[in-house]
Amino acid sequence: MRAWEVYDGVLAVRDVPDVAARPGESVVTVSQAGVCGSDLPKLRAPRSFDLPQRWRPGHEIVGTVAGGTLVAVDPLVPCGLCEACPDGRTHLCAGLRRIGWDLPGGLAEQVVAPVGNLHSIAPEDASVAVLADPMAVAIHGLRCSGLGRPGRLAVVGAGTVGLLTAAYGASIGWDVTVVYRGTGLNERAASVDARLVSLGEATTSTPYDVVVDAASGSSPAPLALALELVRDGGAVVVQNAYHPGVRLETPLRDVFRRSVRLVGSFSFCRRGGNDFGLALAALASSGAFFGPLLVGVGGLEALESTVDRAEERRRLVVHLRRDRATGG
Repeated sequence: MRAWEVYDGVLAVRDVPDVAARPGESVVTVSQAGVCGSDLPKLRAPRSFDLPQRWRPGHEIVGTVAGGTLVAVDPLVPCGLCEACPDGRTHLCAGLRRIGWDLPGGLAEQVVAPVGNLHSIAPEDASVAVLADPMAVAIHGLRCSGLGRPGRLAVVGAGTVGLLTAAYGASIGWDVTVVYRGTGLNERAASVDARLVSLGEATTSTPYDVVVDAASGSSPAPLALALELVRDGGAVVVQNAYHPGVRLETPLRDVFRRSVRLVGSFSFCRRGGNDFGLALAALASSGAFFGPLLVGVGGLEALESTVDRAEERRRLVVHLRRDRATGG
């Protein structure tokens, strides 16, 4: 079969052996696969990362199994044996493997996944279902962080995870503000029930009960801003992880003197529910709403042009239109 693969630091589409399922697994014939922001640096400069010897990317996967059932693939494969697994804390599994990282990914004609990781979806939900992974990250950050009753929520970052966090937060009762960087109106803007605040305006607003840092990366600036925006006694939720070597310059005394709770929220889990399943349900109920977050491209051979378009998409500023009767 054909698959995109990094071997010896070089990314190329190659002929590779056909995949074969073991007991408890299924072969998924891939119909759609997403390229997310975490993929792009590795696809652009694979030699800069500690990748498996043969790395096949792609963790946002939709396809069909034997019999023609359409499925979305949860990429997290826990060991099932460690202390974290029995109660569904898959994100903390000591032996966690991930499809598209530790295991061959979905930027290929076929991929193998555990049967328990396959979620049936309707054909009309196929395209938007590739957003299930980032939506699960968004849901996990608010669902599993012990934040209490909904109040005033600020989301730092207007990328895909930031927008999905804002949408989910608004849907469960939070009064949401999105703090964005840049100027101008993006033609692919999503309609989310949230306020828009630029970086310059954000620091003059009333403190928030919870601030989600959805912009973690190579600079500590998003977390520093989140700590500035949160009220005394509030919580800051950091989705995913910062790059290695990033250091926070904010004095820790100022953080803990204010009794601010700093919560890490990496990936997603199956504790008290299933973040991935909840994500698919949320996407299915509002597919047209989330469609503007996707950039459609061609077939398997078009990965390089996909990366180019995704890089362009990252540079575009995403704004939100507020739909509340109070205006804005």
